[in-house]
Amino acid sequence: MTLRPLTAVLACALCLAALIPTTAAAQEDEPTPMIYGAYFKCDLSPSAGVSEIIRDNWGPLVQAHIDAGDLTAWGSLVHGTGGAWSRAIYMVGMDRAKLFDAVDGMVAEWGEKDPESLAAFWDACGEHEDYIWNFVTGSAPAQEVAKQRPSTGMSTYWVCDENHEALADLLLEEVYAEPLNAQVESGLIDSWSWFAHFMGDKYRRLLVTDGASEDAVLTARSNVLEWVGEHKSELANEFAGVCNGHVDYLWNIEMSAP
Repeated sequence: MTLRPLTAVLACALCLAALIPTTAAAQEDEPTPMIYGAYFKCDLSPSAGVSEIIRDNWGPLVQAHIDAGDLTAWGSLVHGTGGAWSRAIYMVGMDRAKLFDAVDGMVAEWGEKDPESLAAFWDACGEHEDYIWNFVTGSAPAQEVAKQRPSTGMSTYWVCDENHEALADLLLEEVYAEPLNAQVESGLIDSWSWFAHFMGDKYRRLLVTDGASEDAVLTARSNVLEWVGEHKSELANEFAGVCNGHVDYLWNIEMSAP
């Protein structure tokens, strides 16, 4: 089987990419953020009190680990538009062992301190999926990931060919980074980040864009797609060949710290 010329060029570039740092996360000896994301199907009625439970019971536990240096950020998201998940809670850490220990410890501590509120949470949010994401690149330095977030986040979860995911990362840099950075510079979005699957189900890559409103992030998305269609359409088709399925979510960022 012969490779198309463009694919062959990209294959060579991929070999070089393994040797040359090309992303914000690829600085030598720089720790890379890891995100523990728990995605829930919940009762979204105010009477369920899920937001208050997360704020009053989970929030203080996470903040204690942030203050101790085990974690760097956390947040709670509420479904605006998109798929079946209705809520998400995420924790960010720079050390995998500390992140996992913190999550396990917080769940245990919550159960010991207030089992009734924990039971109420699980009654309202009876189904969930866990994903672990590694930061690959983005508009902000690695150590600042998720520390400052506005009111709206758009997440695109990609289904990708596991054998060619590194090529998807390279194409993300080549095709989408420039127009995404332009949206940050214009003020339409605050930041963007690209993450790689570490643990979880079928979604292998995640693109997050944060902005002040749904209209802002959707306008930025349209601008990016228009620019790519005009300037990088062939490479965009290569990207689609690797990551050929996705689901979009608009999240309301109801809590974000520190």
